[in-house]
Amino acid sequence: MRSLLLILLFAVGALCATAQMKNDLGRYKLKGGPKTVTEYEYAVAPDSKEAVKDALKVKSVCKYNADGNRVEFATYSPDGAMQSKSVYNYNDSGKLVDVKRYKADGNLNVRTTYTYDVRGNEAEEDNYDPSGELFMTAKGKYDLNGNRIVNDRYGPNGILFLKSNLKYDKNGNEIEEREYDSHESLKFKTTFEYDNYDKMGNWLWKAVYKNEEPRSVFEREIEY
Repeated sequence: MRSLLLILLFAVGALCATAQMKNDLGRYKLKGGPKTVTEYEYAVAPDSKEAVKDALKVKSVCKYNADGNRVEFATYSPDGAMQSKSVYNYNDSGKLVDVKRYKADGNLNVRTTYTYDVRGNEAEEDNYDPSGELFMTAKGKYDLNGNRIVNDRYGPNGILFLKSNLKYDKNGNEIEEREYDSHESLKFKTTFEYDNYDKMGNWLWKAVYKNEEPRSVFEREIEY
């Protein structure tokens, strides 16, 4: 009995240690310890049957600290004007506590808080408006590789209104998301293609398809 107890305690300790070692680079499948990731999202030409970039829709810049965690995420319009800015707050164990998302005028738009499962995955996130009122909760389930395979969204009344099932490739990149309404009717199927990997193994090109129709093309610049 004592041996079994020691094994259980060791297992729990190992899970906690693994959870503490996780960071945002691991969660977002980024290799090589990048400092900044800049993404450009392009629209696809109207009536195009292939994912070929057309006009720039939005530019985003994500910054990471020495621990591999996001510290700032900002989006910009095609003319370079900032649209939004997110600031990340972590506890002493390196876990993300909350994210504050601000509008272009600097006013708070959304605050999101997080709770975790025993493996250190983000099991639940609660979203609050500027007045502090809860408007949406998301609950996730994960596979053994730490990939989120279920993402359920609930209204402030606790009623499920959208459910997502996700699939990944061998590199941990998301390749499919199926979204269902509360009646389990399929609303959207989104698929992703990747190409042009850098020397660290991070993708530099991504295409997004919604219900088989091309929607966006993403290009990345990564600073290490």
